[in-house]
Amino acid sequence: MKLNAKFIQVAADAAIPLMGFFLWEWNIYFILLFYLLDLFATEIIAHLSARKIKEYQAKKQLGLKQALISLALFMVSLFVVHVFVAAAVPGIDFKKEALAFWSYEDMGIAQGYMLIPLILFVAIQRYRMEFLMRGKYRTIQLSLFWKAHFRMYFMLIGGVGIALGLALLLALPDLVYVLAAISSTTLYTLYFKAD
Repeated sequence: MKLNAKFIQVAADAAIPLMGFFLWEWNIYFILLFYLLDLFATEIIAHLSARKIKEYQAKKQLGLKQALISLALFMVSLFVVHVFVAAAVPGIDFKKEALAFWSYEDMGIAQGYMLIPLILFVAIQRYRMEFLMRGKYRTIQLSLFWKAHFRMYFMLIGGVGIALGLALLLALPDLVYVLAAISSTTLYTLYFKAD
């Protein structure tokens, strides 16, 4: 992907959380739920990509272990994000907040019905345009693919761990965490995400 396309992707990825925080009055948990939905879509696409690589390269058994590790890292990520939120927002009711996130209405439509299909649509389009149309499955080794995917999770878990440490030591406003999440994903996309 060219650098200009990466800047467009970064701007698009930052737009929804910024609009959510400043226009729709999303709290930190709402924004992190948005990121977790995007992470879920990324996990689905990773498994589709790995399957395509295996099919093209006629590998029969390679990849099951990595797929299970990836799912485990996804679950660990969900857990550490929720531990962070519990530390940053004492007394939060996760079920109530998740339902509020899903049913929040703008222009008369609950955002859950709009946001989830939108996130999945964008993920599938990226998969088609960046992976299938460019023929990445022909050139990338499955082990290198999973290595890059795992690096994303390790960076995410490490970043959330730092945020958790800060939340336990200091009472920072939500805006600090929102900007940290957006800048972290921006830096990852620009400097670490494979083309």
